[in-house]
Amino acid sequence: MAVTVFPASTLRCGNAVLRTGRLDGQDVILVQGACDVPLQGRPLEVGEQFAYPATYENMLIWERKLAPQARLQALNGAGFRAGFGAGNRIVVAAGEAARLRVPSALGGWEGIFRAMVRSAVPFWFLQQSIVRELIPEGVHAEDHPGMGHTGGYGPREFLRAGLFAYASLGGYTRSALPIGADADHAIVTGHDEQSLNASLALNKLALAEARDYTKFTVDTSHLFGFPARPGEADRERLHSTFAGRTFRVPNILPGQEGFSFAFEPEDVETLAAKYWTACRVHCELYHHIAGLRGSQPFDYELSLDETHSPTPPRELLFYLVTLHEVLGLPAGSVASAGPNLGFVKRESFRGDLQRLRRQVNACASILAHFGAMLSVHSADGAWASEGKGPGVDAILQEATGGQAELKVADVYQELLWDVLASSPHPNERALFLEAWQRCLEAAAALATAYREHLGSLSPQQFPAALQSEPVRAQLAAQLGPRGLQHVLAAAPYGLAVFQLAAALLEEARRAEPNPRSELFRRLMFLVYRPLRPAIFEELCQESWDRLGSEIEHATTMRLQGMGWLAQ
Repeated sequence: MAVTVFPASTLRCGNAVLRTGRLDGQDVILVQGACDVPLQGRPLEVGEQFAYPATYENMLIWERKLAPQARLQALNGAGFRAGFGAGNRIVVAAGEAARLRVPSALGGWEGIFRAMVRSAVPFWFLQQSIVRELIPEGVHAEDHPGMGHTGGYGPREFLRAGLFAYASLGGYTRSALPIGADADHAIVTGHDEQSLNASLALNKLALAEARDYTKFTVDTSHLFGFPARPGEADRERLHSTFAGRTFRVPNILPGQEGFSFAFEPEDVETLAAKYWTACRVHCELYHHIAGLRGSQPFDYELSLDETHSPTPPRELLFYLVTLHEVLGLPAGSVASAGPNLGFVKRESFRGDLQRLRRQVNACASILAHFGAMLSVHSADGAWASEGKGPGVDAILQEATGGQAELKVADVYQELLWDVLASSPHPNERALFLEAWQRCLEAAAALATAYREHLGSLSPQQFPAALQSEPVRAQLAAQLGPRGLQHVLAAAPYGLAVFQLAAALLEEARRAEPNPRSELFRRLMFLVYRPLRPAIFEELCQESWDRLGSEIEHATTMRLQGMGWLAQ
């Protein structure tokens, strides 16, 4: 039997010594001596040790009963007003360890962990979208081709793999701060009541699977302007809540001028028409999560940033007042929110830094007034070496006093492709070239779909069009099954992705393969999952080490920019 042991994981429980490890390609917990806390499953005898499967249940036993102190916490609820969300999408999931050329590889978490132990603020060590990057158990991939593109595993497996990596790296003995687990971006969509109810059912299924996470981020941006209006009683409550009031908000920065907001009746009507359904859904899912968690605390984050323009601060205040005073969400229930600050996903910020400062400061101040923290979404820039852009982190730190969360994710996957593309080993370089060709193929399908079927649609018409069987049949006839699959997998990211593919395809075809190509960075998610087995089979120790160093550097750079490195 081939055994790999992670020495940094070593714990003592009574007379037993416990470590994590891998046995013949399976994650295990190795126990030597009599353990006071029973683990589940039938163990295998390995010399003087017993190897228990590192299942979801057993990793929670490790976290809650075996470790000297449980590390998973609702971080905002515990009083932390700053933190870093590290969205790792590499991850060695159950069954994949057997493919690893390097049995001790932990799928990118090595670099995140090394940066984390130098941080003065806690990490959401686990963070992925539970209905986009992940796919819940019981959901059929063919019914949701845009889900599960990081590996095909669900929220339970992601939490299990993350806790296994955290334990293996010495998190329960080396890390001074607690960690969080963010069930990120439960994305609620819908263009009518039927599609909205289907989306709610899917998200509730995913949230139920993620019940042991400590933070839940719910995105209702796609419901802004949903064609439903408050009833007469709700309209009266809205108007009575806002009528004649001036909402005064102190600045989050001591000594700085505060803010005041007032709303005329026509403002209330306009904003209610835009936000009513989104607010109602946020309330519904908050109570759903509270029921799942029972007496266990949790953080609840509003994701409001998937829009085409920055969130007006007065509309953020309107949203929060409506949640709490009109719909009755308990005070303090919103732990954080991510409004649109003017950032674009995977793009460095090139705008006016002082305008950004004003936007960030106003939003952070409004959220702090409600006991919540600003969450900076889309915090990845065009490339790891420049963060979100020159001077951006300094502005974020200055405008919030450091009371914020940065959420990053794409950068770690981008660094993987960079390591492969520049590897001295031909087999690794060949994997990137295969990804490049697949990306061009996917881009061609999206570009054709845009030019011949979808380009004349508005963003509001686009989702319904791709649900139409006649439209799908036309696309399948022209693009073939694989092309249709690419189209449907890209659809959750909106019409802009198709437009971008059409604009950049020919230039990319003429260019040398490059992981930093705009087209590749934007569409790499479409080709990653099928190549995961080969990546794990080929990536050597030298390349895993380089990836870990690059991830550590990229993360540490952001911590330094925010003033969050421990002294």
